[in-house]
Amino acid sequence: MASRYLPFLTTVIMLAFGRGVAAAECPELYEQARKTRETGVSTAAAERCGALANKGDATGRYLLGLLKIDGIGTPADPEGGANLVREAAEGGLPAAQARLGRMHLRGEAVANDPATAAGWFERAAMGGDPLAQYELGQLRYKGLGIEADAIEAFKWFSAAAHNFSRAGNVPRQKLAERKRDTVAAGLDSGDREQAEAWLTAQPGLLK
Repeated sequence: MASRYLPFLTTVIMLAFGRGVAAAECPELYEQARKTRETGVSTAAAERCGALANKGDATGRYLLGLLKIDGIGTPADPEGGANLVREAAEGGLPAAQARLGRMHLRGEAVANDPATAAGWFERAAMGGDPLAQYELGQLRYKGLGIEADAIEAFKWFSAAAHNFSRAGNVPRQKLAERKRDTVAAGLDSGDREQAEAWLTAQPGLLK
């Protein structure tokens, strides 16, 4: 009886393995293509990420969007690329949310809109993305696109420093720590303790 189902099970396992390989190859090829701009690698990255994007994979859409924005392995299409990044961000991918925030902050392939940038940074920051946490701290400190709030800035710089440290990104960790300490100098101990307690109570915020 079991032998009747063996071909079917083998096919299922192979398909699942193939999807896993494709999902792993897309980010790896994207990084290689971004660094080298080598034609073969760039084309392969666009093909792999495109295949994932067509299956509704958020990472595939995000990375294909970046390739389209920069014209790597595919004709440059900033508007189409931005739409793919937005789809991935709306699907809940923190990296895409953070990138879309930066795009709106800089006016890269989308409208320059600090308020919209702040909204995307906040969504990504709550998902534990350290770059978004740092950028949100900056906006809170400067009052750009969102109300200035030193306590909130302290929270987000602290979270970014922690997560950059866990990721082994020492330069960004040090930068976030300097920003955190600058803001902390203007806060009393009670405000700092309250902010630190809030941070540790948020699931997914600190990796």
